[in-house]
Amino acid sequence: MSDLLLSAIFTAFTMVRVIKGSWLRNPQYLATGIVGAIVGALLLHAYWPAHDDDFIVGGVTGIFGSWAGMALFDAILGVA
Repeated sequence: MSDLLLSAIFTAFTMVRVIKGSWLRNPQYLATGIVGAIVGALLLHAYWPAHDDDFIVGGVTGIFGSWAGMALFDAILGVA
């Protein structure tokens, strides 16, 4: 589980850099990307624990969780 969380956090850094640009200009997206990736990893562990150690599924979970966190953050800011 800890390897999956570490992978999810590093994937969040990469996703923010690719989608939103520099981390220093967008720390709010880095925070939401990390939180989204961790939530995605925890959901994977809760609903599909057999694939906690799978490299591909863990990477996809980090990518999707990070993207979902940033998309939710953009949606909340768009409403406000």
